[in-house]
Amino acid sequence: MILLVDIGNSRLKWAQADAGQLQPTVFMDYRQADFSERLLEFWQGIAVPSQLAIASVSAEALTLSIVEMARALWPRIEIIIPRSSPTAFNVKNAYIQPEKLGIDRWLALQAVHQNYPGDTCVIDCGTAITIDFIETDGRHLGGFISPGLSLMRKSLAGNTAALPFSKDLAKTSLAVVTEAAINNGTLLAAVGLIQAALARQPRTYQLVLTGGDGKTLATHLPLPSIVDCNLVLKGLLNYCRIAQSV
Repeated sequence: MILLVDIGNSRLKWAQADAGQLQPTVFMDYRQADFSERLLEFWQGIAVPSQLAIASVSAEALTLSIVEMARALWPRIEIIIPRSSPTAFNVKNAYIQPEKLGIDRWLALQAVHQNYPGDTCVIDCGTAITIDFIETDGRHLGGFISPGLSLMRKSLAGNTAALPFSKDLAKTSLAVVTEAAINNGTLLAAVGLIQAALARQPRTYQLVLTGGDGKTLATHLPLPSIVDCNLVLKGLLNYCRIAQSV
C-alpha cells in the first residue's frame, strides 16, 4: 500500500494506492486551524502504508510536518519525495534549469504522457493556472503561469477599495452587477489565456485539465477537453512503481 500526497498552494490531496490502483482522493484545506488534527484522524483509520510519496509546492515546513506525522504513525514507512529532473520516464524537461520546474507540473506531464498519449496541452487550474505543452514523444516544450481564478478575484477584492468579492457562479456573459462582473471577467481572462496559448502553437493539441477549477474552465472552453483531477497523484504513483522496478 502506497500513501500519495499532493500539496498545492492552498489544498492537500491524498489517496492510497493498492496494486497500482488509485483509491478515492481526499481533499483538505491545510490553511484551516484544525487541519493537522483532521489529517491525523483520517490516517489513524487507514491501512498501514509501506511508502509515503509527497509532491509539494508549498512551504518545506508543511512537508516536514507531514513526514513527522507519518513516521509517528508508521515508524517503518519509506519516504519518497521526487524532484524535477532533465528527463524521467520518457519525458524530457524543457526548462533551462530543469530542477526549477514545479514538481506538480513535472509529475502532471509524466501522468499525461502515460495516460493520455499524444500532443497535449496540460492545464492545472488551481491557485495559479499553469499551461504546459508536451509532444507525443515526451518532449516538453515549456509553458505559461498566470494567477488562478480565486487569486485574481482576491487580488481585486484586496487591492481595490470599493470592489466586492463574491463566490457566486461565474459566466462569460456581460454582467450588470459588480460582483458578477468580477467573476465573469476573471473567468473570461482565464479562458482567453488558454485560447491564446493554444492559438500560438503550430499544431493542434488535445486538452487535459486538472486542479480545483479544472471542471469550471473546461465547461467554458469552446474545445473538447479531458478533466482529470488526479494527474499529480497519478504521476506520483507512476514514479513509485517505476522506481521500484529499476
